[in-house]
Order: sequence, then structure tokens, then C-alpha cells
Amino acid sequence: MTEELRLWSIGDSGDVEPLKPLQQMSTELELEELLVRNPEMLEPGLKVVGRQTPTQAGWLDLLAVDKDGRLVVYELKRGQLIQDAVTQVLVYASDLDAMSTSQLAAHIADRSGSHGIDEIADFEQWYGDIFGGDDLSRLLPPRMVLVGLGVDPAAERIARFISGGPVDISVITFHGFAREGERLLARQLEVEPGPKPKRLRRAASISERRSALREYLATEEYQALFDQVYADIRGRLPKQGVWEQPGSTGIGFQLKEPDDSTTWKTYFGIYAGYLGPGTYSVSILPMAIHWGGDAFERLREAVDLRDWIHGGYALSFKTSDEWDGLRPAVLEFVNAVMASRSTSGEVGT
Repeated sequence: MTEELRLWSIGDSGDVEPLKPLQQMSTELELEELLVRNPEMLEPGLKVVGRQTPTQAGWLDLLAVDKDGRLVVYELKRGQLIQDAVTQVLVYASDLDAMSTSQLAAHIADRSGSHGIDEIADFEQWYGDIFGGDDLSRLLPPRMVLVGLGVDPAAERIARFISGGPVDISVITFHGFAREGERLLARQLEVEPGPKPKRLRRAASISERRSALREYLATEEYQALFDQVYADIRGRLPKQGVWEQPGSTGIGFQLKEPDDSTTWKTYFGIYAGYLGPGTYSVSILPMAIHWGGDAFERLREAVDLRDWIHGGYALSFKTSDEWDGLRPAVLEFVNAVMASRSTSGEVGT
């Protein structure tokens, strides 16, 4: 068990003054709010996708996806972690783990957009834009993390015992201190799990997801204009080195980065109904903006762009006439992006 953490304030004269330890935050909500606004306090690259998310066993505090695309369940306590917290996080994680990847994607999307969490209307598309590929099986089984201001010896012992097996559980403690009206927090990883065997689950294949998208487009009568926009943009992309990422309402175009055969980034997306009934949209992701350079400023002057939830911007339209008005500026920008990549060594265009 980790010994008590102590802090001293050092004055200019070399005198030291011990900082008074905080035994707990005012409420769990206060700690939760702090971590939602500052997820890097938990771990780098963390993306919080749920807060007070309902499960069959109750409401889990925070739900996140780590930098490797793995789901993480957080159980928070405003004071010291006790044995009950270990049980709670196990129950919540087991409930999510029992879902299929498509059920889990819908569960997260349906409960996003509240309590300070960004709305994720299409989780599969969001996941593909950020992590690449179409394999949602990387989400599961979920990691579990207990967070509190200190940990009871029994709770730490149980967590260490569990972490030695196939279950991925860890404990983070924040040691709090008070000084002249300030509150300071020091983060410490108390229990860190070892390497775990990978358990894969079958996710829907590209062909299955493409078929589901085609059925959606036909049922909602989006197909004709969607196919026109698809042909316009896809025709300006390289014949090789493009990964098409179908989602429930559209498709994203991921391109292999120049001089890097292992990195794929989403550049553009085409959607129908994602921004509302009868509305089509084209998204322009940060990597396209990066390669577009000055051409992006010309695009901004020519069309009305809005912030896109997955990063970057998007334009929207409802009819083929509206697309005809936007088309020249959009395709000029796509051509500029491809030309910029070509001069940086891209092949297969």
C-alpha cells in the first residue's frame, strides 16, 4: 500500500510549511465536473463519452474511450475508496461487456449530449473518424478505473488481486491539500494492471455496414442525391490508398498518409439525415484542412460552414440544386487537398 503523501510549501527563506490534507471533495459531483472538464487529469488522450450513464445495475459516473480506442468505466468517490466501489465498477463494466458492439454504440450515442458531454449522433462514425478502421471490437472488454481521495487498504488489496488476473482494473487516487483558500490535487496511480490477453469480438464487416447504409438511404429516399455527391467527391480522390468507412447515415473517406503506410486519417464525409430530416452534409476534417492550406480560406468565403462535432467543419444542403451551387467550391477544395498531398510524395493518385 502506498504511504501517505505529504506536501510542504517552501518559502524564499527556506522555511517550509506543511499543507493541510483534504479528506474529501465537497461532493462527488464536484470531482466529476472537474474531471469532465479536464480528462487529462485521468490519462492523456482520454475522450469522455458518457456521464451518469444508466446501466441495468445503476448509473455509472464516467464513461470514456482511451487513446487506444478502449472503453473505460470510471467509478468516482469524493473521499476514500472502499470495498463497495470495487463491486460497483465490476457490475457496471459487466453490464456494458454483455452488449454487442452495435448495441454498445447505440447505447453511448443515445445517452450523449448532456451533463457537459458532447453529442455523438453516430458513435460508429465518430469512432472511425478518430481511431480509423471499422473494428469496434477494440472497445471491449472495458477497462475499469476507481478514482477517489485515497483508498481503503481492503479495497486496494481486492483491486490488486483482481488486476493480477484477466480483468483490467486500476486505482487512481487524488491527494488533496488546502493552502490560503486554494485546493491542490496530486494524482497517483495506486494499482496498475498488467498485460491482458486480447479478447476479440466480431464487429459488423464493411460489407454488412455498407449494405445497412444502402438500405437506410433507399428507405429514407436519400439515395439519388447521396450517390451524386459520393461520385463527385470520390472521383477526386486517389484510386488507391483510400479506405471507405460506412456508418449508419453516411460514409467517411480515410486516406493513407503520405510516406506512412500505417497511418490513416479521415479527410471527408458524406451524410444524409445526420443533421436532421431531409438534410445532406459534407464534412471536412482537420487533416483535409491541413493539406488544403489557402484553399480552405477560399472555401470558407464561398460556402457557409458550421462546426462539425467530430472536429473540422461541415456544409449542408437539401436539394440537388443547392448542391450544384456548392459543388464547384467544394470540389476545387478537394482537388487542392489532393494536389498538396501529391507534392509531398503521395502515390497512386
